[in-house]
Amino acid sequence: MKHQAARKPYVCDWCNEPIVPGEQYARWRWFDGYAATVKVHSECHEALCELDFGDDEWEPGDNPRGCNCGFTKGCERCAERAKA
Repeated sequence: MKHQAARKPYVCDWCNEPIVPGEQYARWRWFDGYAATVKVHSECHEALCELDFGDDEWEPGDNPRGCNCGFTKGCERCAERAKA
């Protein structure tokens, strides 16, 4: 896995929001019967790393940008991001 600046627009595989050119993002290859490249905002990568998924899967848009609350009402992290 590596962090790099986007050279072209992508969509974050965590929050399903745009990754714009010049923005830092994390990227890695995933192999599970097929090969895929996962791209996520740097803050989404941090939120993802806080979780222990095991064999669980997630879908793009299951969580807000930079958080792993699953859109839980009253999430303090999401409230802080909204203030910024």
